[in-house]
This record gives sequence, structure tokens and C-alpha cells, in this order.
Amino acid sequence: MLCPDCKISAPGGTLCPSCGKPIPEEERFGGQGGHYLRVFLSIGIGLLFVAIGVTSLGIGVPVRLVRAYEQGSLWPYGVILAVPSLIGIYYWLILREEEITITDEYIARRSHWGNQQLRWDQVRSYHVHSLGAGLRNLRDMGRFSRYLSRERVEWQLPVLAYDLEGPPSRGDEALMRLEPGTIDDLPWLLELIEEHVGPPKEAKPELF
Repeated sequence: MLCPDCKISAPGGTLCPSCGKPIPEEERFGGQGGHYLRVFLSIGIGLLFVAIGVTSLGIGVPVRLVRAYEQGSLWPYGVILAVPSLIGIYYWLILREEEITITDEYIARRSHWGNQQLRWDQVRSYHVHSLGAGLRNLRDMGRFSRYLSRERVEWQLPVLAYDLEGPPSRGDEALMRLEPGTIDDLPWLLELIEEHVGPPKEAKPELF
């Protein structure tokens, strides 16, 4: 494991040889569902204010809202707020179960798409590659994820996926794909993985 402060490698449960702080025995990472929910709610509220402001030019917001209420035409404002909010709720629902656990012995993933676990001595390769237009697991809404994930909003990281490949005898279960936009605090997660298996190699281009 790594010391969160010094980034020095040491066994989990021991003290950091540099700062003397305890080294975590495990690190857990959740999904980004809450992030997307906040982002899309903010987009919906922003669009709502813009729509109200544009339609209130010349008469003022209070007058416009009163007239819309009297005429039964408030529903377009509700649609403007509801559409982004529903997208955010969709992301939250499918990513709320996302969790990755790392210890000195293994990496485990619990998610909407199934549970996986690989011991570090089972990892045969570690590759990085581009996901193109969007994220594979998030399907049709992957294009939103490309621009609104925490990696792009907060860290300005490129849209890259990371594949840990285990024993071939386990088939599809042996491939653990770590996608940006689905996992929180990706930079720290990648540092912990590299501490066990080294830096990723470039994968051959793949069509999605």
C-alpha cells in the first residue's frame, strides 16, 4: 500500500517509514453517481433561470410567472428542469453500487455490471487505452460522461480506460475495466494500482 501523505510504499497496517502515520490496510473508492446528480441538477437549474429570464424580458419575472400560472403554461419550465434532473438520477442509480477495494493482496470491484476480484499475483497485464466518444459501461449516455466526469471537470484528465487482465481460464470475468467517469478519485486509485503492478502499457486501438 501507499502512505496517503508521503506516497511511500509500505505494508498495510504498518507505520509509514517517513512520516510515521498508519498505512491503510485497504482503500475504498465509490462511484461518481452523486457527482453527476449534482452536475445535472445544476444544469437544469441554470437552464430554468435562463428560460425564465428570456421569457420575462420587458415584463419582469414576477409578472411573467403569474401570467404563466394563470394560463396554465408553467409546465415548459418544469420540463426544462426535469430532463437534466432525470439524467442525473439515471447516473446516480447505476453508479450508486460502484465500489473498488484495494488491499495488499487483491483488487475487488462491486458494481451495477457485476462483481469481480483479482489477486495481484493473478494480474497478467495492465493496459491503458482511449474510449473514443464515450464510456462503454454508461452506454448511450457515455458522451455526457466524456465531458462531465470528475476527471474532466476537476482534474482535466483525458478519457482513458484501464484494463487489468487476469487468468485466461476465467474468461470475461478476468478482465477488470476501470473507466473514467464511473470511479471516484481516479488519480489516487491509479497510483495504488501502479504500486502493485507497475505503470500501464499502451493497448492496441479497439473499436467500441
